[in-house]
Amino acid sequence: MEKIAQNIGRKDIYQAMLVALGLAIAVASYFYWAKFDGQITGFFRIGSVLPLSPLLNPAETLIYQGELGYDGQQFLTIALDPGLHNPDSIAALDHPSYRYRRILYPLLGYVLGLGNPVLIPWALVFINIVAIAVCTGLTAFYFQDQKQKTMGALAVLAIPGVWMVLFLSTADLLASIFSLGAVVCQAIFPPHQNKKWWLVPFLLTLGLLTRETTLIIWLAIALTLGQKRQWRSMGVLLLSLLPLTLWLGYIHGRQLPGGSGTGNFGWPLVGIGEKFQNLIQTGLTANNLYEAFLWFLLLFTLALLVWLTLPQRRDNITLTYGGWLYGGLLLVASFYILNYYLNYSRVFLDVFLLTILAMASTPRLIRWLYTAIAGLGSVTFLLLKS
Repeated sequence: MEKIAQNIGRKDIYQAMLVALGLAIAVASYFYWAKFDGQITGFFRIGSVLPLSPLLNPAETLIYQGELGYDGQQFLTIALDPGLHNPDSIAALDHPSYRYRRILYPLLGYVLGLGNPVLIPWALVFINIVAIAVCTGLTAFYFQDQKQKTMGALAVLAIPGVWMVLFLSTADLLASIFSLGAVVCQAIFPPHQNKKWWLVPFLLTLGLLTRETTLIIWLAIALTLGQKRQWRSMGVLLLSLLPLTLWLGYIHGRQLPGGSGTGNFGWPLVGIGEKFQNLIQTGLTANNLYEAFLWFLLLFTLALLVWLTLPQRRDNITLTYGGWLYGGLLLVASFYILNYYLNYSRVFLDVFLLTILAMASTPRLIRWLYTAIAGLGSVTFLLLKS
């Protein structure tokens, strides 16, 4: 009977993943045909200001004239030349030493694309399509562990940032697989009680090579282990920093141009203050109202995460630490990140995912209400803003 129950549980998780995969494919097809006129390079928002990758044919590339381009352009440039052997590849990056730190997404695109410049853009888009299904599956796995219906995990599909990442082909969804997976495995496979806990440091290792904000989840789990005095597991967790450290050392040795950052963070509350000032000064335009909607959705989501994971309300203290740490990150975020919804909706994507985990045991009405509010932002983006 126990084996039958396990098989049924897995089937429920797979069903949620299939729904997510089907929707992701449908949305990607909509972008490809309706938004990018059948050009796969449209997914990377390539601008005309920076030099084009030497491995792209300008005649076959969708280029947005007069634009700087977006992060997807940077990832595609690295994916086409992951060793950065061509000096023109380095010249095509805005901050080479900074961009090169996030190596796993472009490297995976290079491998899946078999090193073929024609296939690599398709591989990068494919990764994000699959990532949407995997994030949904991980959430369903957690819901099942909490004795909740796995279809509640489909709330992941209501998160606006999910579709923005698919639209722009950045590394955030892949990084969220690793950070979300680490949080879920930490809860379901506790150290010293389950041999599968090794997945936690392994996933964090991959996450740190994908996006540096995975350090937030790493620190949340480290604080969890410290509070429970699980020092042996803490030692293993520390080892997960080694590959990133070695990679950063390699980048330093390459002496690539560009600084270590792009002004993403600064003094506390300065960026938030500038954000509110900008919203007020811009006035009641349609674009500004949507901007305000997504800004307050982020603030509401973070507040909800903190409230749902108060120590007296929740046993999963990793979620508690994650909420407070991401709150601290928001406090020091600069206006460079907060000025535009396409930026902060991606940077704080994990806040939305952690909040859905925290809502697993809440009344269904709360979950559906939140999903409807977030879904309104997603539908508006897909139909009017993409």
